[in-house]
Amino acid sequence: MRVAPVLAVALAALALPLAAGAGGGAGGGADDPTFGYGPQVREARAIHYCDGYNHRPARHRACLQDQLLRLIVETRNPARELPRIDRYAHAQGGFLEAACHVLMHGVGRRYGRLEHVTLARLQDYLPRTNDPGCSAGFGHGLLMALGPQLVQEGPRRAAAECNLGATRYRRYSCIHGLGHAYMRLYSELLPPALAACRSLGPVDAPDCGQGAFHDYWIALSGLDSTRHPEAAASPRQLCGRQPALFVRACWFRAFLERPPKRAIASAADVSSTCGGLASLQRSGCITAASLVVAVDPFDQLAVCSRLTSAADAASCVRGVRAQGVAGAPLAYQVRLVQRCVGLVQAARRACYTWMGRALNVVADGRFVARGCSRLLYAATRAACARGARAYVGPLETFS
Repeated sequence: MRVAPVLAVALAALALPLAAGAGGGAGGGADDPTFGYGPQVREARAIHYCDGYNHRPARHRACLQDQLLRLIVETRNPARELPRIDRYAHAQGGFLEAACHVLMHGVGRRYGRLEHVTLARLQDYLPRTNDPGCSAGFGHGLLMALGPQLVQEGPRRAAAECNLGATRYRRYSCIHGLGHAYMRLYSELLPPALAACRSLGPVDAPDCGQGAFHDYWIALSGLDSTRHPEAAASPRQLCGRQPALFVRACWFRAFLERPPKRAIASAADVSSTCGGLASLQRSGCITAASLVVAVDPFDQLAVCSRLTSAADAASCVRGVRAQGVAGAPLAYQVRLVQRCVGLVQAARRACYTWMGRALNVVADGRFVARGCSRLLYAATRAACARGARAYVGPLETFS
């Protein structure tokens, strides 16, 4: 990709130093131990430039966004550079890994405007990875930058472009990003954003809706350059008046972006947080609570196994962060599915089915043959395979 002149001017305006890439500048190559940065010296230098602002959170975030934008532009290929940034963020952990997705929303928006990204060329820029962190956040930011193009081209065209993604996860993430984009386009007003999501059709509408509600909860927290909703509502109020199509999508990230006053740390907390709710509303709430009860998917399943209600346990499983084992060996992924045996018996089939589906998404269709087949019993293999084969349908609750 060629960097447009206007983009070069914008880079100069940032006036932030970005060290030479691997093999360049004082100190020699990327593996030079003088700097201690390892093989990803370009990414390390760009990000560590902001360390001086560690005690000034707002300035630190702004610096990181400036440096990441500069890095992506100078490497001239965001589709290839973003996976490198992901790897570096995972290696560093801490704030960078946790915040990278939302940080990249802003970077993606700025890059999209500077590079004049169009819907027709979207796939040239979207990161070539299934990583839900920095890369997915950048992709969502690019979609937000499309703005009026989404109206001019129409929802069906937008969905068609998203569905050109090379993997199921990338297609899902792009559709989710459209929900974010519609919310920004309509000034954080849910009705027109959800109407646009509906226009995508029944397969894509729920996942687009999840992106729209995600943006709503972000806006309610005042993050990511959003406009605070004029008619702010709690999850019970907002999700309670949604049609069935959007109920799970509405609940899914509510507690992630706006944690309740009392932390959700146990099965009892999961259940009590959703007290007084019933049917689909309770199911959506239980899933949202499960999403934040722990970070490790094995720990999440352990909490789900302590729920005595089969319906609650099955809903809890939908919040398990299956993408957390995406890069792990197959045996480790299978071990996660096997933990479904710990749930109350009436919820186990639902657990095997959902876990098969979620892992087949991150494995882009390969888990059904390679993973489900490793389960010990015919009934569990069948439940896993049934869910895995449905991985092309709407996901509703997925990160």
